[in-house]
Amino acid sequence: MGRHEADSSTRGARSPAAAQTGRRTVLPETPLSVRGTRRTRADENGTEARPAAKEASSPRSPARAKTPRTLSGKLKWPQRSRPAVRPLEPADVPPRPAERPAAEPKRMPPEPQRPPAPAQTAEMKQSSAAHTGPGAAKQPKPVRAPVKSRRGLPLPLRRARPDEPARPKVPLRVRAVHFVLCLIILAAAAWFYRIWERQTRHEALPPMFMPQPYYYEEEQPVHALLLWREKVITSPVAGTVQLAAGQKAWTVAANDVVATVLSRGRGTAVRVPSRGYFLPALDGVKDTWEYSSLWLGSGLLPKSPELNWVHDLSPLDQSRAVGRLIALPQDPRAIFYLNLTDTLRAALERGTLTIRRESRGPKWTARVRVFVKYSEQRAKVCLDMPYFPIDMVQSREADFLVCSDEDSGLLVPDSAVTIRSGTYGVFELVGDQLVFRSITGKPVRDGMFFVSSGLSPGNPVIVNAANAEEKRVRLW
Repeated sequence: MGRHEADSSTRGARSPAAAQTGRRTVLPETPLSVRGTRRTRADENGTEARPAAKEASSPRSPARAKTPRTLSGKLKWPQRSRPAVRPLEPADVPPRPAERPAAEPKRMPPEPQRPPAPAQTAEMKQSSAAHTGPGAAKQPKPVRAPVKSRRGLPLPLRRARPDEPARPKVPLRVRAVHFVLCLIILAAAAWFYRIWERQTRHEALPPMFMPQPYYYEEEQPVHALLLWREKVITSPVAGTVQLAAGQKAWTVAANDVVATVLSRGRGTAVRVPSRGYFLPALDGVKDTWEYSSLWLGSGLLPKSPELNWVHDLSPLDQSRAVGRLIALPQDPRAIFYLNLTDTLRAALERGTLTIRRESRGPKWTARVRVFVKYSEQRAKVCLDMPYFPIDMVQSREADFLVCSDEDSGLLVPDSAVTIRSGTYGVFELVGDQLVFRSITGKPVRDGMFFVSSGLSPGNPVIVNAANAEEKRVRLW
């Protein structure tokens, strides 16, 4: 019979004494009442009892509230009391981590030194062998606690090595043989490395240079003497001269007044007969500066004399010369020496030369009047100047550049060119082979060499050709 069945059977039954008197019998305390009593005691120990407070506030009479439980009436299950909430006090709040005092490191006491383990006897070895036989169960090895240092850090465990027998000493003769063998092996390795390095260096790709396209034009500076037709302009009267344009050269037309001579209170105008350049200066070589005296001979050309300028508002000398008139139009002639090359020799044979007043300036084509070869490398040339600016009349000398025809080719360093059997040549890389190529050309400016023929574009050449040879090279 269950618990609830027992309760229900006892609720309706009455004892004989209760039936005679008519009163209800008070039952002893049940487990439920005991549980309620235990909870009430726990509430008394921990917090205030809520049933007492509830009875005090209840409007019911106190006698009815204290009536013990009987079999009749409604059974009320006990309720768990709730602890009263009280405010936190400063003592209950844990301190912040920053306010906590730093804990002092624990110092471990030094471990006592353990006595050395006794040597195992024969009986102990036999017993251990019997326990570790094939039929014996394996026992777990005891785990040794890690040894810690004074600071509390674990120390590495050292395994006890068994006693090893002493190694026999190697005789000195054997050591000497080993040493000699090591030396022989090292010498053989060095010898093989030397052979490999020499072979690698022989087949290694030397420094190369890629030829650059270049247009070569030979420019030879020359110093020439100029010849032109001129006339000295004189005054009909003596006196003080007043120049029309001052002390400089200028262009005049026919019958223009170039100066006025003041004599006895009167002024006399000086006019030019034709168009040309008027220069109020004399050099005194009008009669000796001729083609016949300058062309003959192979000596050095004479120097041009200095000019004597006619000063403005100054008296005239006995010759009463006011200046010189260089008539226009005319082509002055130039006489000079020229160093011959193949291109210049061919240009002289054609009868024309190309000249420039300055490098990279405009080109002028001059007609060669006559030339004389004094050797295969030198000639005396007379040509007509294709230009005659006004600044040329101030001196009978002129400097200009004689240019050859443009020639296209390739440009390589001077060190890449060598001489074999009296001819120029370079070492050209064709595939993986170095091949000697005979070339024609000439050295140019900035340590470069112009190759006009014999070298194909697109193939590099060796930079240092003095010690080069035809061989196979390793490209990679």
